[in-house]
Amino acid sequence: MRSRQQPVAGASRYPPPVYAVPEDRTTVPPAGILWWAGLTLLIGVVMGVVWWLCAPAGFLFGDGLRPGTWLLRDLTLAALGLAAGLVLGGLVAARLDAPGLLPRVVTVVAGSALGSLAAVLVGEGLAVLFGPRGSEDLPGSTFLLHSPGAAVIWPATVALVIFLATVSSLARSRRR
Repeated sequence: MRSRQQPVAGASRYPPPVYAVPEDRTTVPPAGILWWAGLTLLIGVVMGVVWWLCAPAGFLFGDGLRPGTWLLRDLTLAALGLAAGLVLGGLVAARLDAPGLLPRVVTVVAGSALGSLAAVLVGEGLAVLFGPRGSEDLPGSTFLLHSPGAAVIWPATVALVIFLATVSSLARSRRR
């Protein structure tokens, strides 16, 4: 009979790290997805209030009866969307190497589209409740979004910033 041999030091872990299954780097906890979706929706609501308050022909500045302010009203929403898109796109692009990139990108772009819709609905709803009200004799004088393309600026900017950050990251990694 042979006596039992003592185990080799460090052999208590099985499988050894060489054969271990790689960690899952593709999923994001549902709380992270809900956080990004909630953040974009909250930004959309705040953006709608700021648009209603600060736009020419809005609550604080303006006379909706002057046709020269109607385009500026839509451009104000577009500028707010551009700023939100740059910030959110930059936040996502800063963590391109974090797990669950695809669900995060999809959530932020889709959330930006919903947030943009929320901004339009909140701004127009506040205008209906509190003014400014346009004149029935002058079509276009009510506080509405007349250029739907202004609402698309935010999700398009988010997608473009993430795309450019990804391409530049890939280009840097290929040079090495």
